[in-house]
Amino acid sequence: MKTFRSYLGILLAGALLFFLIKPFVDTHTQLENVTVSIQWRWLLPSFGLLLLYRSVYTYPFKTLLSGITQKQVPFRTAFTLFHLANITRYLPGRIWGVVRLLALSQRFGLSKTAVGGSLTLHVGIETAFGGIIAMSLLFSPQLRRTAVQFVIEKVSGHTFMFMLLLVGFMVGLLVLILSISSQARHVLSTLQQTSVPLFCNPFLEKWFGILAEHVLLWLCLGSAFFLFVRSLAPVVWRDAGFLIACYAFAWLCGFLSFLTPGGLGVRESLLTLLLSLYISPSQAALVALLCRVWMLSAELVLAGVALFLNRRA
Repeated sequence: MKTFRSYLGILLAGALLFFLIKPFVDTHTQLENVTVSIQWRWLLPSFGLLLLYRSVYTYPFKTLLSGITQKQVPFRTAFTLFHLANITRYLPGRIWGVVRLLALSQRFGLSKTAVGGSLTLHVGIETAFGGIIAMSLLFSPQLRRTAVQFVIEKVSGHTFMFMLLLVGFMVGLLVLILSISSQARHVLSTLQQTSVPLFCNPFLEKWFGILAEHVLLWLCLGSAFFLFVRSLAPVVWRDAGFLIACYAFAWLCGFLSFLTPGGLGVRESLLTLLLSLYISPSQAALVALLCRVWMLSAELVLAGVALFLNRRA
């Protein structure tokens, strides 16, 4: 059995490596003549902020998990559980991260229902705020100037892809709404069974706190992304808000794309298209691809930390 697990682990690692390298292989010809000057004074702080974001990302998850289980879940438990499972989301199928998370939940003394409900609410709130941030692109002067040209030159040639993206977005949004509604009813019924008034101050304070935590998380991630772009391309500070909105839109579409693991390809393509409004297309393609390496590096670091904490437990 151990031998089978070892070979299975090697097979999954190979599949993960293939899907991570494939975007670079597909676009290597576009990047042959691209020169880049790395500004380490911006890159290092961006990676530090990214590590901070990924580290505290599980805090709202922990808060929701504590509320649903009606017991105090340590931050270390939520951190270890999430980051041990998170890296497997890059495997084909888009479900392995969740499957791994639920499989590990019992090891930490948590029910699958509680973990699944907490994750659904956590990701649902994160997605909602990401959509709100992405909507600020409508106020981007660069996007308004190129909107007509974009529709004529791009959409007409990729109508089918655009329709799939739109349908995927709507279906994904519907699934999220239904899932969140179901879990919300579960939380409310639990609170009513414990005789906690629905609109009492502690209840509202907890939810306002969770929403505020997600706002701060997006602020941290957005700042890290802008500093990352600035470390590779000459962007100005006044465009920070719109560049963050570009990332939020690409992240949202990648998250809602059911055909690619971890949004691979979809996120990079949209990010390249949107960033080319502010920097050259070749630079935009390079930034989009290196952004995936940047994100994955932080995830691998924290997965290693989670593995260490799990062995020490």
